[in-house]
Amino acid sequence: MTPSPSPSPSTDGVPSVGAVVEEFQRALRRGAPPPSGDLLGLLLELHRNNLDQWQREDMTRVPDADDAAVAAAKRDIDALNATRHGLVEAVDAALAAAIEQEPSATPLTETPAMVFDRLSVLAIRIHFTERAARAAGSDGESYTARLPLLQHQLTIVRQSLEALFEDVRSGRKRFLPYQSLKLYGAPGMPEGRTPS
Repeated sequence: MTPSPSPSPSTDGVPSVGAVVEEFQRALRRGAPPPSGDLLGLLLELHRNNLDQWQREDMTRVPDADDAAVAAAKRDIDALNATRHGLVEAVDAALAAAIEQEPSATPLTETPAMVFDRLSVLAIRIHFTERAARAAGSDGESYTARLPLLQHQLTIVRQSLEALFEDVRSGRKRFLPYQSLKLYGAPGMPEGRTPS
């Protein structure tokens, strides 16, 4: 399925969803540009973090990995996940500062940054599925068969985020910036326990 053309940049300075997806894909092909400190820079930092987490998760699935390597990877994954939550919060805060919202509008259950995070992971999944499909061997065909569904998922999530922004800008909906409130390493909490 061919992606729809990117809409022109919004008047509030928020890059179009299509432009962000293209940057995610470009970063996977060529490497991410240096952080720029703007909203797109935050999104690319989130994307880089997601890629790092994806690669560390792969290391936990290596059949002959020893327990120490798996434990080290799991600790890295926890740290990357904490960074991910912080970046999602920062993206939402930047979006909330850029887009004027109607305070009486119906709140959304998912924030724009959460959806950008899903788009990033989908772009990564498509990238690695394409690589697996090109690899020699009998499994290549099964990976090739997955690609149309993954591309369709990417298109649907992208269209949903575009509709979310349209609803927010029109005053029909509003979003509350995401706050993870995670308890990783919180003082007074025993490891592996969460408050009831």
